[in-house]
Amino acid sequence: MAVDTPMSWMSTRQDPAYRVLGTGDPQSEQGANVTISGVSDKATQSEGAIFALDAQSLRGHSVTIQADLSTHDVVGSGFIWIRVFGENGLLDRANTGDFPVRGNASNMHRSRQIDIPDTATKLEFGLELVGKGTVTADAFRLVAGAPLSAHVTVSPQRVLDAAISIVTKNALRSSNVDWATVEPQIRAMAANAKVPRDVYPAIRAMLKDLGDHHSFLMEASSGKAFNAEGGGDADPIVSAQPNGIGYVMMPGYVGANEQAAMDFVGDMASKIRNTSTQAQCGWIVDLRNDHGGNMYPMLGALSPFLGPQPWGSFLDGSRRLIPWHTIFNPPPATSIGPDLSVAHVAVLTGPHTASSGEAVAVAFRGRPNTRSFGEPTAGLSTANRMFELPDGSQIVLTVSLDVDRNGQAYGSKLQPDQPVSPDANNGSDAAMNAATAWLMKTADCAD
Repeated sequence: MAVDTPMSWMSTRQDPAYRVLGTGDPQSEQGANVTISGVSDKATQSEGAIFALDAQSLRGHSVTIQADLSTHDVVGSGFIWIRVFGENGLLDRANTGDFPVRGNASNMHRSRQIDIPDTATKLEFGLELVGKGTVTADAFRLVAGAPLSAHVTVSPQRVLDAAISIVTKNALRSSNVDWATVEPQIRAMAANAKVPRDVYPAIRAMLKDLGDHHSFLMEASSGKAFNAEGGGDADPIVSAQPNGIGYVMMPGYVGANEQAAMDFVGDMASKIRNTSTQAQCGWIVDLRNDHGGNMYPMLGALSPFLGPQPWGSFLDGSRRLIPWHTIFNPPPATSIGPDLSVAHVAVLTGPHTASSGEAVAVAFRGRPNTRSFGEPTAGLSTANRMFELPDGSQIVLTVSLDVDRNGQAYGSKLQPDQPVSPDANNGSDAAMNAATAWLMKTADCAD
């Protein structure tokens, strides 16, 4: 399919704290290569690289943006995005911001599909870096799909009705909301909605009124990607330190693709077992950059440390206790080695340990020979459930509290056993040092 000649890659904000370099044509087979780097200490905001096209020849088709993202010391996140404009402004948008790439990562594939309506006049798409570090998009492509088939029209009112019903009946904090007052306000916000997207601000306002700080609306393109994809938001690390301590850095994990989850679990568990012979003084499990996502692949990967299931439970609004069980178990070959369920483990947490990352921290609560170090977690130690709306979007709704193996319920910040504040003066890792000191005093190192 021919399209008009595009403009070149450009910086979105022209921020001198960042450097943007884009080469290549995203409509070619090879795609483009784009890099954004924070080049000074003032690179604390965000910067983007943007590419624009006339949308006329793409009308009535779906298009997909896709790229392999790599990061270096990214404190915030990197993601790709696309926006569709008509004569009167923005028509639609999609991005992989809910599948971010962080820290140090290599070739993380990301993609999003979006429909181009007949009223579209322009497309903009690109790469975004939030915070410091460097993000690179290799093989960044815009791929045109087949013509759109006739869509079944879904009324915005039907979407809003379904959202209100789901939230009022299932939200953990539904009883805290005065629905007699809030529901008319939400409906008034969406009174002039013409398409389903027009009711999204009202749905998001309703979720904010719950006050759980965890529920959110996932648009249809993100929901499809969640089910089709899976992987960490950074490269996990398993290594042996010179002092005989094993180290595991668990990143966040996003996606529900079963094969991807099994590959992740098997790879990490195998590395843990292979490192175990060099970790006679115990282990450090670092959750400080575990931003959450899908808890089950993370728990499966760390199952060599956790012992028999269940490792925790959910406590819902009806006070029902639902034990955790994961189908993502390491393959039998990774079970060869010492019994790590009794090894001494120091767990590191911090303010970026969030959501399912906090659930992983909860799984270690009540485990013998375990102590946590660092800072309190983000305060999202609650569990979400996905509910699909008629237009394909989904409400990711907080429905329960995390509970540890001893029956202790959470719901807010997890306090470490030994609080350790970051030492900004000498550049050392204070939490890591404290964890190492504790492990070196244990019986594991008595010899």
